[in-house]
Amino acid sequence: MKLGLRTKLVISFMLVIIVPIVNITIMMSIMINKLNHDPQIVKFNSLNSNFQGAIAKIEDNFGIIDNYDAFDRIIKPIAEEFDGRIRVMNLEGDLLYDSMINGDISKEEALAPDTSLFSLTKYSYSTDIERDDKLVGKIIIDYDINLMPEDIAKKVLYHFSGSYAFGFASLILFIALLSRVISRSILLPLNELNKATESIASGNLDFTIKYKKNDELGRFCQAFDTMKEKLKKSIKEQMASERKRKEIVGIISHDLRTPISSIKGYVEALQDGMAKNEDQFERYLTVIQDKTNRLDALIDDLFQFSQMDLGSLKMDFEVVDSKAMLEDMFHSIRLDWLDSHIEIIQEAPLPSVRIRVDVKRIAQVMDNIIQNASRYVGSNGQIRLGTRENQEEIVVFIRDNGIGIDEQDLPHIFELFYRGEKSRSRNYGGSGLGLAICKSIIEDHGGRIWAKSKPGQGTTISFSLPVHIQ
Repeated sequence: MKLGLRTKLVISFMLVIIVPIVNITIMMSIMINKLNHDPQIVKFNSLNSNFQGAIAKIEDNFGIIDNYDAFDRIIKPIAEEFDGRIRVMNLEGDLLYDSMINGDISKEEALAPDTSLFSLTKYSYSTDIERDDKLVGKIIIDYDINLMPEDIAKKVLYHFSGSYAFGFASLILFIALLSRVISRSILLPLNELNKATESIASGNLDFTIKYKKNDELGRFCQAFDTMKEKLKKSIKEQMASERKRKEIVGIISHDLRTPISSIKGYVEALQDGMAKNEDQFERYLTVIQDKTNRLDALIDDLFQFSQMDLGSLKMDFEVVDSKAMLEDMFHSIRLDWLDSHIEIIQEAPLPSVRIRVDVKRIAQVMDNIIQNASRYVGSNGQIRLGTRENQEEIVVFIRDNGIGIDEQDLPHIFELFYRGEKSRSRNYGGSGLGLAICKSIIEDHGGRIWAKSKPGQGTTISFSLPVHIQ
């Protein structure tokens, strides 16, 4: 399981606090155990135990202190264990017992101050005697100072300071580890992000953020990298769009110049009186009218394209019956092409379903497709109109018997200003905008548009319209 940055930091801070405490506790336990097994400390503890044992015995047997011999048999062996001297006095300072009194030392001698050189190495320890919460006397224990362990304080200080030193070293170690965690988990990705922003500011998008860990900053770096890729793609698309716009200017300039030049030439010919008879005059006017119509179509396509490019190609949707709509459109199309060299054939039946459409825009799609098809059929051209239906959509198709479209051109015919070497060449006219506008309109209706064709076998362009579900 991957740990998040917050979890890592919490664990790190907890370790910084807990581990040194645990280490100090363990080391102190080890040091105490070591002190407890140190011979000098053991000797000191044994001496202290003897003192406490002697005091307890005296307090327990204080009631028989008047029976000197019985009291002596209990206390004297304890004094001999640490080669010391035990004296018991009452509250008035009278000597009640002395473990050193025997046949050789009198009571008076026991109370006399010790002036020997040996007394310089003696140390006295005194404590009160209580019985039934009442002070009844005093105990004085004399022992040889040489029985005290050498440098006991130093040993204890050494062992305990070692424990704290080890804990402090653990603290330093874990602070260093925490610094490394912060450096690798926070500072490293932040440094990469800083370099990335500097690269973007300088216009360089060819970089990769190497930090890929699955934590908060790792996901942020991935999102930043994704943003950079989208920005890079957007800039490329913008540059491509800019190049396309420049191409469009060149294409439109050429497409407009050609009919304008032709119109200008025929007008000048008429002005110079080159039309010698009425038939020639009418022919010149027909050419001028044809070129003017072509200019009008180009300008209309450009207007539609500008609306589409700006996202303002407005739709006025309404729910209509598909059969009634298509019958009106097909009837209007047959009338428009009645006197032309192209035969319009309607295939039955027409489905009757509810569809949500902009009727004028669908009529525009039909007109653009038929105008496009009319350029590629001969003198005996046929254009068939028909539909197919399924539960989700109706499909309208326009099939011609023209020259067809090459396989390499077919996937591109709905692209802006695309004209193939043969099927979409300028020899057949057209702006290269009509089918692109059709695609935009049909997609705004939630439908699809596609084409099937083979060279010499004609072309079928189909589009779908979703059935309206109430």
